[in-house]
Amino acid sequence: MGADIRKILYSRLPDRVGNRATALLIEIGIGLGAALAMLVVRFGLTEVAGDRAPYALNFLAVVIATLIAGWRSGLIALVLGQVLTWYLIVNPTLTPNGVDRDRLGGFILATCSVGLILFVMALYQREIAKGVAERERRLKLLDQALDEIDHRTRNNYSTVLAVVQLQAQRSQDPSVKTALRQVADRIQAIASASEKLALRSGDLDRIKLDEHLCSLVDQIDRGIARDGIAVVCDVEEVSASPDTATSISIIVNELVTNAIKHAFNGEGHGSVSVKGKAGQLFELVVEDDGRGIAAASKPERSGLGSKLVDSFVRQLGAHHEVVSTERGTVHRLLIPDLN
Repeated sequence: MGADIRKILYSRLPDRVGNRATALLIEIGIGLGAALAMLVVRFGLTEVAGDRAPYALNFLAVVIATLIAGWRSGLIALVLGQVLTWYLIVNPTLTPNGVDRDRLGGFILATCSVGLILFVMALYQREIAKGVAERERRLKLLDQALDEIDHRTRNNYSTVLAVVQLQAQRSQDPSVKTALRQVADRIQAIASASEKLALRSGDLDRIKLDEHLCSLVDQIDRGIARDGIAVVCDVEEVSASPDTATSISIIVNELVTNAIKHAFNGEGHGSVSVKGKAGQLFELVVEDDGRGIAAASKPERSGLGSKLVDSFVRQLGAHHEVVSTERGTVHRLLIPDLN
């Protein structure tokens, strides 16, 4: 409630205009418009109210002008409204003793009262402006710090990845070379998850999982693509926490990489697909139309990759179902919570 009130008291229209001259014209126009509008309304009430409480609506004009355009606009509404009301509504008559003291006293009292309210509102708006400026300054510093952390994190991943890839190239042992390349793929999957943190959208706790997984699959396809094998991704729009997204990324990386490398035994045509369906449970399906696990060139349920998949499935509390025939293999995961 308090935040809403502060927002209302600082919703100054001229601040949204970049041109200073235009902003000044807006302040003057709103001040004049508010004063004249309330004067017209007061004229309409003359038959009912007579000359009683002639300055009541000027208070409303000052408040409206101040809220919309700031204290200068409120001051214009105050001066113009009081003067016009004095001459057009009160219409004082001069006597040998001067102006009626009661009328003059009412004018002074009403002007001072509304002026005091305007002064308080101006002070409050100034304090709110200071708070907004300080908050924007801190947010800017925070953005700069987060950008720097993000930049250094990417550099660190790139450095580690480059070292592993270089070592893989230099290695003479095929098994070591293969293992290092698999490590590089896993590092790339984790790095990709970090890059997809919704930092630029202002939400540090969520990752757009659909965009991230399809980007990862596309990256795998470009990295180890084979002629005749199509890799497709179709994930419904959904978001996940960074930890969950990283776990799912590693699972998808292992399953897709394994399918491309081993499901087709290096021959023929086929496809590998990744599908995600949002709901009470998030359903993730990685499917290929290869020769099945039994005919694969490498047993799919052995080795570090399968152990990683099983480990992260347990970490997610997910249900993992594998169906494999001579027509292909389907991995179906039901993930209960993406938070």
